[in-house]
Amino acid sequence: MHVEPLAQRVVELIEGTAFTHLDSASVLSMLALLLAGAGLVTLTNFALDGGEQLSLLVAEPFPRVEASVGVVLAPYGVSTSLTERLRRYAEHPAVDGLVVATADPDVRLLPREIEGIPVRTAILLDSATDSVS
Repeated sequence: MHVEPLAQRVVELIEGTAFTHLDSASVLSMLALLLAGAGLVTLTNFALDGGEQLSLLVAEPFPRVEASVGVVLAPYGVSTSLTERLRRYAEHPAVDGLVVATADPDVRLLPREIEGIPVRTAILLDSATDSVS
């Protein structure tokens, strides 16, 4: 699976799930279980250069590994500092694409691509607000 279909699959899995808590630790745990349950390989807190960590690195299982997608948590919204972090993540050779998981539907600050690396957004659905509608 190439990066675009893998990123789209990750986005669809995230957006198809209602999260009971939107704190980073809860979202990370649930995403790791969700993506692994869908048959994807997930590495949590993937170490990058300079001491930084990527929340999740996701790939198809061996031998089909053709691309890997970094999942970046921004549950409470996006900012210009997030864009700078994405730029650093995109420079790592293990990252072929990025998915930003956020509850903020206003994601205009995010680029669609950074130096050839696609950036996609997955909107986190809070189960508490979903049950009110």
